[in-house]
Amino acid sequence: MNEGKYVQIGVTALRDPRTGEFLPSVPIYVKKKDMKHAVPPIGEENIADILARKFEAYRNACAEAGVEI
Repeated sequence: MNEGKYVQIGVTALRDPRTGEFLPSVPIYVKKKDMKHAVPPIGEENIADILARKFEAYRNACAEAGVEI
């Protein structure tokens, strides 16, 4: 594998502070050799499970802190 190659993984765009409109988008790149450290994409089929686990962790932390939600 060529260590110097980059792969586009997405785009980002800032907003104009005066109008709130998006400015031109800019591509986001990562080195191919670093792809193994990237987070895999979240599919719609498992987003509910991921969010449920996060909410459960939040509820447990609140309970441990004595905060009622």
